[in-house]
Amino acid sequence: MGKLLKTLLPVLVLLLSVNHANAALTLSLDKKMIPITAFYKGNALKITGTVASGEDVIVKITSPLENESFMVKEKFFHLFWMNKDKVDVAKVNSVYMLYSSADIDGILPVAERNRYSLGYEALQNSVGISGTSDKDALFREFIKVKETGKLYSAPDNKVGNKVILMPLKDGNNSFWLTVKMPYQVPIGRYEVAVYAVKNRSVVQTVSDDVLIEPVGVVREISDIAMNHGGVYGVLAIIIALITGYMVTPVIGIAKRMLLAAIMAPRSIINAVNGQVYTISVLEETDQSKER
Repeated sequence: MGKLLKTLLPVLVLLLSVNHANAALTLSLDKKMIPITAFYKGNALKITGTVASGEDVIVKITSPLENESFMVKEKFFHLFWMNKDKVDVAKVNSVYMLYSSADIDGILPVAERNRYSLGYEALQNSVGISGTSDKDALFREFIKVKETGKLYSAPDNKVGNKVILMPLKDGNNSFWLTVKMPYQVPIGRYEVAVYAVKNRSVVQTVSDDVLIEPVGVVREISDIAMNHGGVYGVLAIIIALITGYMVTPVIGIAKRMLLAAIMAPRSIINAVNGQVYTISVLEETDQSKER
């Protein structure tokens, strides 16, 4: 019995240490749903959690994979831009945001980045591009379009110093990150994935979802537009007419007020012996008539 305990004790210690290490990575989102209201201008998503000491953290926010198409334009007679070719990009994320506690190139080799699709280079290796011979140039332009629209964020795989690590009393680290989700991000469900990195490899991952959807009046209007296109069109015309009738009188009043301000008696300011006098043009006219 004693020999058996001596044999099993190191195994149990090893299992407990492994379980403790695996339990270190946690993830928490301050909100599970980002509501789109009538005055929606984007929202902030706070991402927090814990990670084992000595490990770096990478956070990736992505939409589901889908296929996208683009038109390649060419200048015609050096005067006009015209559509030349249609290019298809398959199995790509419409939204891709990457953040890290350190330079991703420095903490992960190419093989690991490709395995977990971390960074633009890894992303390019996983997508399919058809319709052009210069796929590298097309992908660079694709990234520019996405970054301009604030849908992509991972410049050159170097996203260091975005995730903040803070030591805890239990020997682990806490991490936190606040991501500004711009209004350009479309409605849908997005995955927030966290990767713990140690010794140039991903040792553990955890993920959660956040939903962006309209609420209240915005949701009702969206449902009408999606499910009752004819009704939505009629309502849009009625609202436009009502708005026109309401704005037209306001514009007329503003014009009359502006004209009255221009034609109103002007004030002439003269300084005599350090005193300022204000003389009305109408008063001058009345005095001239009396003379």
